[in-house]
Amino acid sequence: MTESAMRPASLRRQFAKVMLLGVLVPALLLIAGLVWLNLAKERAGAEMRTASVAVSTAREVDDFIAVHRAAVNVLAQRRSAEGSARDPARWSADLARVRTNYPGFVTMLVTDARGVVRASDPPLAMPLATVRSVADRAYFREPKRTGRAYVSDAFRGRSQGTDPLIAISAPLQDAGGFAGVVEGSIRTDTIAAQRIQALQGRGYEVLLLDGTGHVILASDGVPLEPLASLVGTGLEPMLGARDLVPPTRLGLLQGVLRHDGDAYAARAVLASGWQLFVLVPKRLLDAEVRGRILAPMVLLLLFVLGVSVASWLQMHSLQAGIGGLLQTLQGFALGGTLTRHDARGMPTELQPIVSGIHQLGDRLNSAYADLKQALDRQSELAASLRTVVATREREIAERTEELSGAVAELDRISRTDELTGCLNYRGYRETATGLWEQSMRQGQSLSVLAMDIDFFKSYNDRYGHPAGDNALRRFAGAVRSSLYRGSDTLVRTGGEEFVVFLPDTSLEQATEVADRIRASVAGAAIVHEESPGGMLTVSIGVATREGGDGDDLEAMLRRADRALYQAKHSGRDRVSTVRS
Repeated sequence: MTESAMRPASLRRQFAKVMLLGVLVPALLLIAGLVWLNLAKERAGAEMRTASVAVSTAREVDDFIAVHRAAVNVLAQRRSAEGSARDPARWSADLARVRTNYPGFVTMLVTDARGVVRASDPPLAMPLATVRSVADRAYFREPKRTGRAYVSDAFRGRSQGTDPLIAISAPLQDAGGFAGVVEGSIRTDTIAAQRIQALQGRGYEVLLLDGTGHVILASDGVPLEPLASLVGTGLEPMLGARDLVPPTRLGLLQGVLRHDGDAYAARAVLASGWQLFVLVPKRLLDAEVRGRILAPMVLLLLFVLGVSVASWLQMHSLQAGIGGLLQTLQGFALGGTLTRHDARGMPTELQPIVSGIHQLGDRLNSAYADLKQALDRQSELAASLRTVVATREREIAERTEELSGAVAELDRISRTDELTGCLNYRGYRETATGLWEQSMRQGQSLSVLAMDIDFFKSYNDRYGHPAGDNALRRFAGAVRSSLYRGSDTLVRTGGEEFVVFLPDTSLEQATEVADRIRASVAGAAIVHEESPGGMLTVSIGVATREGGDGDDLEAMLRRADRALYQAKHSGRDRVSTVRS
């Protein structure tokens, strides 16, 4: 058999080897790698989603507890400040109002300094005189010991039933010191109930443990009852999950679910030290991951197979011509000159290409030397130019960064009051206009508090301006501590004059904020012997633009000033409102 007759068979074998080693094997390895990467990616995505669900659920539980704790704490502080902590006759309306506004509280009660219940809502079934003391409860002992509000671990009620509860309590104070506690009880199955029900609808289960490792609440799929301890059970490893389960990874826990058995768990630690676990059945997560990667992998495999078949079909028509054409181009590709190749044995379809390559090669060979010399010179010039451009660009970037920082700092300084850190008059006008336009655009209410420090001129006259500056700083700090939202804005408009803007706040809510500010300033205990009460106080005027009002910004500010005028001329150290 001649050499020309053997060449096609040899080329086919070579092509088959190339296809096997260069296409099919890498393709199969690629498929295997993609399967592994997609598995890892999908599992990581599922882990991140479950961890995000755990964090957001924990945040919702934290917010639920924080809101109810704030309600109890504010009530206790107000009664303590009024000096009526030991007056049980005034508590019934307060307790009923708090339970109406915060329906999470099942019961509320007030005790004296010995732990004896003096008032409750709803009223106890037995007379108060016969109720046992609650001095043994942690919600009484801890506020008495620390003087701060307290959130208890889970316990079982005894005066209004035996439901599992948590308690939120705050201490009462009077001139004689500790006067008792205000306490609200919350059923554990009402904590974030809608959130947990929604998670169950998506296949998740939830377990919430208190600081002692006892169950606060468990969704239906978790075989645990409230107040149960994990110690001594098959679920005890979850108590060590603080170290075993990173926040963004899932840990596999065996036998934790009632019907599905094994589950992946994501943990979040609450502000109270409780641990919240979001559990997803292992079979559901594994099925979800497999389902997400199956279709792309099948499509990729079909694509590889199709490319292989098409390549094999084209091999017979190209095998003879490709070898000759590659030999023709080889010398030129390696940096030499283009040599002519006999094209008589080439396929008819490739002969015009070879002829054109020969014609082009004759012209390229003559220009190759000149081109190479020109390219060498161009490379030198380009390197020099790149060096110059890089230097200039670096200098321009440095100057631009310096100017941007200076402009930003000047803008911040121009809108900030140097003494108190509040916005100054310029910031006041910009903020007022922006919040007003936002209120009009979104159809929301906007409230403003106009504040004036009482007898501040006499304060400066008596104690001197340095002391006055310090008093202004302490006053601004007391006001800030009473603003709970990031959108609430404090502005110093004059010497002792301040303004607070409260977006999306009704007149009643703004009045509550104003009362809180007035109490906070009084609580700062800034001595002012020229003031009737001996302490620095503030008068506040409140005005609100409700959604749909037709007045303008200046009209609302004038109403706030009129309210402030009323407060000043009604005795100072008070809050006054003016409706539109």
